[in-house]
Amino acid sequence: MEILKKLAQLAETGRTAIVYGDKTLSYRELNSWSDAFAAYLKREAPEGKAPVLIYGHKELEIPACMFGSLKSGRGYVPVDVTYPPERVAQIAAEAKPCVIVDLTDTLELPGLNLSQLREILARTCAPASEEDWLRPDETAYILFTSGSTGKPKGVQITAKNLAAFHAGVRPFFDGMQPDGAFLNEISYSFDVSVCALYEALGRGMTLWTADRTALENPKLLFEILQKANLTDWVSTPSLAELCVQSDRFCGALMPQLRQMLFCGEVLTKKLTQELMARFPDVPIVNAYGPTETTVLVTGARMTEQMLQADAPLPIGYAFSNCEARICGAEGTVLPEGEAGELCLLGQTVSPGYLGRPDLNARAFFEDGGRRGYRTGDLCRMEGGLIYYLGRLDNQIKLNGFRVELEDVENNLVKVSNIARAAVLAEMQDGKAVALSAYVMLEKPDGEGSLQRARRIKKELGELVPSYMVPRRIIAVDSFPLNTNGKIDKKQLRALRAT
Repeated sequence: MEILKKLAQLAETGRTAIVYGDKTLSYRELNSWSDAFAAYLKREAPEGKAPVLIYGHKELEIPACMFGSLKSGRGYVPVDVTYPPERVAQIAAEAKPCVIVDLTDTLELPGLNLSQLREILARTCAPASEEDWLRPDETAYILFTSGSTGKPKGVQITAKNLAAFHAGVRPFFDGMQPDGAFLNEISYSFDVSVCALYEALGRGMTLWTADRTALENPKLLFEILQKANLTDWVSTPSLAELCVQSDRFCGALMPQLRQMLFCGEVLTKKLTQELMARFPDVPIVNAYGPTETTVLVTGARMTEQMLQADAPLPIGYAFSNCEARICGAEGTVLPEGEAGELCLLGQTVSPGYLGRPDLNARAFFEDGGRRGYRTGDLCRMEGGLIYYLGRLDNQIKLNGFRVELEDVENNLVKVSNIARAAVLAEMQDGKAVALSAYVMLEKPDGEGSLQRARRIKKELGELVPSYMVPRRIIAVDSFPLNTNGKIDKKQLRALRAT
């Protein structure tokens, strides 16, 4: 694998690979630790290809375990500490790992604890032989996502998938320099972290880590940003929404910033306009990609023309090695401009879900020798630009009317003084009976909750039919984020119940 060769080369440079608080990890240490972990796996689990399950958050040892697994010819399963023990046990039962690494020392599962792991990593070992490294068609990592049945499903990504992602995303990342600094805030259990692990580290950059504590403490986060002097930013829009609440979040804080790339959620026009004003010389890129197609498969730089158009911001053009199709119910390709399901084909498409042939048959397909994936996302395409319109499975029936929740959200942010919005369906006896909207204001309005709700409903009523106007409007100071950095609608539901 290319990343493993790069690590060996970078080990001779003396550069810093990762900064985490007052601790640093050099490329030499990262390469040595990964060799030591590979040697341990080869000695203790010499047979088969079962993956390594790694439970932790942002510890410096995690990337060493990941790359050590690859050097031993095995994949890895990263699981964040936000996953409850019961969920971790479910994932372990599905993945059947050869080793469980518990960096928290809290799991009631057999495996390595932190002190045992550190003892292993400290050993001096010969470099892992390339003959033992992971092969192109073998699984590099498995990420477990939510399943509709309540059971997590594991998305398998191969070394070949990662190589295809690297080739496709190159136009956006080729400007990253070895002396650059990259924000490392995305959970390793979320596939966008691949941008830091494989793209930034693969170019010799330094990852500046912001953990959960920093993301919940703006003062601490801004201290990290100031020290890092970032050159490249990749995050969900939600993180930027939190940052722009402070006037400090501007070009003066990150004068070397080369690009900001957003993915994982809808990028709003209001946020984009704010970022363009604060970072006038920094390109703002909107990108998109399901976990099943390896991180990102579309992207485009946002322009003033896109901001002025009567449409949501596009999620970009398909990468050169990916074909995007807009398909109807029967799988037929629709004419340009018509809305349908986005289907993606190419070498970035996963071989499928681990041990789930039933799901694989519904979600994946073959066409002309190429692997394809049905995203479940409603999109349209014009001139090659793809526009995301919502989830096909996020449509509800309300009083006989079909309502896309994203449609309501997209119109709410057009209302004056609303920076971001999230809409939930109120359910009763399994049926949607009303909508509730949670809104984050651009600035304090001095209004009472009833007065604010009336004003928002009046303005929204000028944009959408009356049946799409939420019954309840709740203002929040910020949105709770899940481990992937997206708005956590489960927590919003809990807030609604209080």
